[in-house]
Amino acid sequence: MSIPSRRHANFLVVTLIGFILSTGQARGSDTESPVAESPLAVLAPLEWETDALREGARAFLDVDLRFNSVPKELAGKSFLRTHLLGTRKVCLQAGIVYAITPSPTVKEYTQAPALEQLGFRRVESIAEFNAFEGQWEELPCSVYSKEIAEGERIDIPSAQIVLKSYPPEEDVRSVPYKRHKWVVLVANAPRSNGEIGDLSPEPRSLFSPPLAQDYTVAAQTPNLAYFIHDPGMIRLPNGDLLSFSPCWKRPSRVGKAEGGYLIITKSTDGGGTWRRLPDLPYAEATPFIAQGKLYLFTQMKQHEDVYFTRSDDGGESWAKPVKVLEGPYWNCQTNFVEKDGYIYWVLDQRHQGVVAIAGDLSEDLLDPKAWRASNVLEAVMTPPEFRPSGTRLYATKERERFHDWNLEGNMMLVGDRLRIAARVNPSPGDTPGIAALFDLTDKDGHLILAYDQHYPWPGGQSKFAILHDPVTKLFWMTCNVAAGPLKKGVSPDRRFLMLYFGHDGKNWLPAGCVAFTATPSQSFMYPSMVIDGNDLAILSRTGRESGHFHDANLSTFHRVKDFRSLAWF
Repeated sequence: MSIPSRRHANFLVVTLIGFILSTGQARGSDTESPVAESPLAVLAPLEWETDALREGARAFLDVDLRFNSVPKELAGKSFLRTHLLGTRKVCLQAGIVYAITPSPTVKEYTQAPALEQLGFRRVESIAEFNAFEGQWEELPCSVYSKEIAEGERIDIPSAQIVLKSYPPEEDVRSVPYKRHKWVVLVANAPRSNGEIGDLSPEPRSLFSPPLAQDYTVAAQTPNLAYFIHDPGMIRLPNGDLLSFSPCWKRPSRVGKAEGGYLIITKSTDGGGTWRRLPDLPYAEATPFIAQGKLYLFTQMKQHEDVYFTRSDDGGESWAKPVKVLEGPYWNCQTNFVEKDGYIYWVLDQRHQGVVAIAGDLSEDLLDPKAWRASNVLEAVMTPPEFRPSGTRLYATKERERFHDWNLEGNMMLVGDRLRIAARVNPSPGDTPGIAALFDLTDKDGHLILAYDQHYPWPGGQSKFAILHDPVTKLFWMTCNVAAGPLKKGVSPDRRFLMLYFGHDGKNWLPAGCVAFTATPSQSFMYPSMVIDGNDLAILSRTGRESGHFHDANLSTFHRVKDFRSLAWF
């Protein structure tokens, strides 16, 4: 056996030490990421403020929770103050990010699994601590960290929030958040406060910057005891804009005359400012113009008969509503179509059926005799193949288990063909982005409605709005895309209000994002839109401070300038 030289022995020692160190680091990387001296990453949330991590600092933009304790290892470092349920952050400059969240042992409230899935690792050298006092004080917190690269995204799913309790009458301004999952990120931002749109002077994608993130408030609830239901908007022949916002009491999902009312506002400066007109004691409102006159579909209670009223003074006053159709019918603001002396619209029957109506423009539209209704089609079942284990379950269960909602239909005139596209409301776990298509024929005084097919449809799982531009001859659609998981316990996504266009009222190309919110508990949804010169004027049912994506507290006005330039052909 030969004896190794000193040089060879040194090489073996160095190699052995390196192997031991690398092995230790590899083992530790799964459970520990030490506090590093490398600079913090620069992240861009949708909205943010920065502050120094310290006792007494407010943790979130929308909830007044203040740090009672912070780890000494992170004290003084910059953290991002965003919304409690804020998710999406984009890295503008590489560096390290620390994340504070309830410890994994508190499974109901921790975001640790989501962080670990993104590659974050727990910093074992920082002991658990209680970040907040009050109802949050028994939540031990841990620190995670990760080195992230430029362009990398941090997107953490948010749990659904259901307000099981509502604000007391003496304090209806504050959102009664319950304890739930949260995370605070320790990182830098491009500036001390701002919005993502400030950072993108030139478009880089369909989302950045949004086409109309800035907005004015057309209507708002008086307090959080109410919510905005399905607003509508119309442009008068003189250019004035009118918005109609049903205001319902929470937590009701059925509009009633008792306690509910209709907020009407007018803008004479293109949506810059809004003047409130006299309220009306109705539950619903869809405005439309026919032969230069302003009409309004309304109801005393949702899904109870079809009423129309008219205003001859630009919405300042209204005639007594006239019942033109009796039955459990309803719709919100969707497109009316004029053809061959008639005006056509579509209704649903308690979301379980579709019916079309036609008004004779040579008659008084407030006369019930001017209106005809088609046959009622029961909601058409979405194929079982679009449901988890659907084919197996459908073979063993009753057909009724698979009935769908077909609702909020849009009427279109495609060439000479009357077409209807209706929302298909999926159950949790079902395939989103599907619409049901129907054909309407009007022959010899008879309206005949027939089912055509189900078809892939951006935003088909929520309300979408379609209009036809006589200049480009294109259809334009606003809708909510499904950007997150559609499953039980997760908030349905109504964050992203998108704009699409197409030539056949069936296939759609994306034009851009109108606006989007910071968190799934907020929303820009249920759009109404009109063409205003070279622009699209859009009214959104907007949940900002309500604490729930469905229960909007605002009707917001957005303007997409020079919208025709967004068409790709």
